[in-house]
Amino acid sequence: MTLISQSATILLNTGLGTGFWLPVIVILFIGLLVFLYYRHLMGIRKVELQKLSDQLQECRDELIKLEELKKLLPDLKKIARLDHDVNTPLCVITMSLGRAKKLALETSDENLLTNVEDIVEAVGRIGEIMQAVRVLKASTLIAYKEK
Repeated sequence: MTLISQSATILLNTGLGTGFWLPVIVILFIGLLVFLYYRHLMGIRKVELQKLSDQLQECRDELIKLEELKKLLPDLKKIARLDHDVNTPLCVITMSLGRAKKLALETSDENLLTNVEDIVEAVGRIGEIMQAVRVLKASTLIAYKEK
């Protein structure tokens, strides 16, 4: 027998050997459990970190969009004011068209009546377009009225 195997046999057979190896094995087992638990926690942290990274990228993308919107706000305010600026002359045109239509009917001028009807149609289309602008006036982001 070699010297190492004889020493191991003596240590294992004596009370000193058993008293030494049992705590070492327990400590190693506890160390293994701690290592596995730590690895598990690191896996969870890695997943959480990836989720946070994804959320951060989404926030950055949204911030870019908000900055672009902020640049557009002055122009959107001008467009919101257009509603009033366009609708007032449209009302004048509509009233004048009513008088022109009455005149066309009184004089039986078919040419004038056709022109009036074409203009009434165009005014109606402009009114529909201005309806889209009214959405801007309802937005809290766009305080279109000057204070």
